[in-house]
Amino acid sequence: MHPHADRSALLRREVGLLRARESRRIFDPMVSVGLLGARRESFVVRAQDLPAVDSGLCVDVVSGMLAATSTEAPEAWLTRPGSPAPHDMDLQWLAAALIASAMHGRLLHGFYAITRSGWLDVRSGEQRSWKRLRL
Repeated sequence: MHPHADRSALLRREVGLLRARESRRIFDPMVSVGLLGARRESFVVRAQDLPAVDSGLCVDVVSGMLAATSTEAPEAWLTRPGSPAPHDMDLQWLAAALIASAMHGRLLHGFYAITRSGWLDVRSGEQRSWKRLRL
């Protein structure tokens, strides 16, 4: 089964997985590249490192993750605290993902922000949120 088939269900599952592993309201963001519901490469952006995380470093991080995956049309997502509303960090990592995927000659199939309360398709603005998520 190709994970692009039911993206909304896969994003909902990612929200559930985040809720299961992270009970804190504030936690370190993590960027992932691969396929939702399948193999992925991930990088945790530690809070103390945020001042050093610039656009060039973001591109290098995503490029490295793309090099480690064989997915032709990868997705990327940022798991972060907060609500599933647009955030500057989403745009910073989206730009990096677009540049890195172009460098690798691959089409970025989607870019999402995943939070404990829901998800946001950063490119289209579509979003879903739940107070009580049942999987």
